[in-house]
Amino acid sequence: MRFLRSRWSAVLLLGCLVAAAHAATPVTVTNIEAMTNWHDCTTCANGAGTAVYSMTQHQASPSLNGNSTKFSLGGTVGLSDALWYRRSVENSIGVNFVYDLNYYYTNPAAPSGMEFSTGEHVGYRWYRWDWQCSFVFGVWRTWDNGNGKWVNTTAPCARPTAYTWTHTTFEGHRYNGKVYFDAVTVNGQKYYVNFSCYPKIVDYSGNWVTIHYQLNGDKIQTPFSTWVNKVSLKYW
Repeated sequence: MRFLRSRWSAVLLLGCLVAAAHAATPVTVTNIEAMTNWHDCTTCANGAGTAVYSMTQHQASPSLNGNSTKFSLGGTVGLSDALWYRRSVENSIGVNFVYDLNYYYTNPAAPSGMEFSTGEHVGYRWYRWDWQCSFVFGVWRTWDNGNGKWVNTTAPCARPTAYTWTHTTFEGHRYNGKVYFDAVTVNGQKYYVNFSCYPKIVDYSGNWVTIHYQLNGDKIQTPFSTWVNKVSLKYW
């Protein structure tokens, strides 16, 4: 009986190790910009008013793989924004997230900023890794979802170069009930952030991961477009 119990314990241990290894195996969702079921809004982007905006998929040029997506912002109300978002993972077990994309501007002087986010709902908790490239402050800002405010980091964020692809990667994780912003990398230059906050408690339960992309207008709402390509989300 002692031998059987020892053997059974070993089998259970092996099963746990295999399950842990499986859970820690990264999964990557690629070319998200070319997928269906994108949603958008302007008032939910918390700008100063209602913007005019559009999203046009399957652009052959400019593109890195022949299939980029064009996002445009305009209108008549200054400092108005537009937000595009897509639920990309259902029944998430991820605790680490890497959001990676490339964007292209012809008029990078037009916007006041841009925002990128990975959001995970776990039960009644809403974990959000929102990053804002503020051209006004010249730094990356992180969203404190528990307290509903932006927090400036020391990581610089300059306007992208016109007619050039900018490659940006955002890294974050959750641990012990908190959101951790780990690092942002722009064209190979990595900046460690190390900011943490608590999630927002919501009145509905769910389990999914959403990414979003947002454009922020300037004071006179100068119209502009960006092209986005090779968007991916890695989680484990």
